[in-house]
Amino acid sequence: MTLDSSDPTPLWAQLAAELRRRLSAGDFDKRFPTEAELVEAFGISRATVREAIRRLRADGLVDARRGSGTFVVRRQLDVPILGMSGLAQTITAAGLSETSTVLRNEEGPAGEVVAWALGTESHETVQWVERVRFADGEPLALDRSALWLDAAERRDFLGGGLGQGSLYGLLETRCGLRVSGGREWLRAVTCSQAERGLLRLGRGEGVFEVERVAYAGDRPLEWRRSLVRGRSYVLGATWGTMPPESRS
Repeated sequence: MTLDSSDPTPLWAQLAAELRRRLSAGDFDKRFPTEAELVEAFGISRATVREAIRRLRADGLVDARRGSGTFVVRRQLDVPILGMSGLAQTITAAGLSETSTVLRNEEGPAGEVVAWALGTESHETVQWVERVRFADGEPLALDRSALWLDAAERRDFLGGGLGQGSLYGLLETRCGLRVSGGREWLRAVTCSQAERGLLRLGRGEGVFEVERVAYAGDRPLEWRRSLVRGRSYVLGATWGTMPPESRS
């Protein structure tokens, strides 16, 4: 596109409008162009490009970091500390398409960490489920769950699909097990190269870990470790006394 210098609309505003259009179309999902590339592509000054980008930053559409360039700001999901709402419900409530890629769904030994968390033995058989969770095709989280089910419950569980929807919904409909509560621990962590690849993490992009033990009544049912993309998910908590209009 060539910007129109005879148009009373400033060149930076024309460029900003064009970049917004392309952002909406997903043209910059992999990489946002550099200042030099925009100068060359539109035949304008660097000052004009910088003003257009400044306006996009003010709108929360892009961000810039020294040494990393300008990048697209993905839509964030603003939810309470995970709890019962779950990622699937959060994604669909935001009007986004929720899907999962199943990496693992098989029986295996619990191991020491899971055995300690669920109060079982390390050799006890659990159902291991590993999924990459997506919102509109963008990876948000990598979930690894160990479900403490008996043989009949594991057979029933395997009859359900894990490509979409909540794991807890599947446990309730297939096994008659309703998750009633749990505990969670949040940590800032580093992850392996394989995990970074699955989450498509950009340079310098961090993750946080959510470790969970969930219960069905008094019964320990699930141990889970989730790696969540830091720039895609916002965890929030309300404390103290809030004004009525601020309550959620």
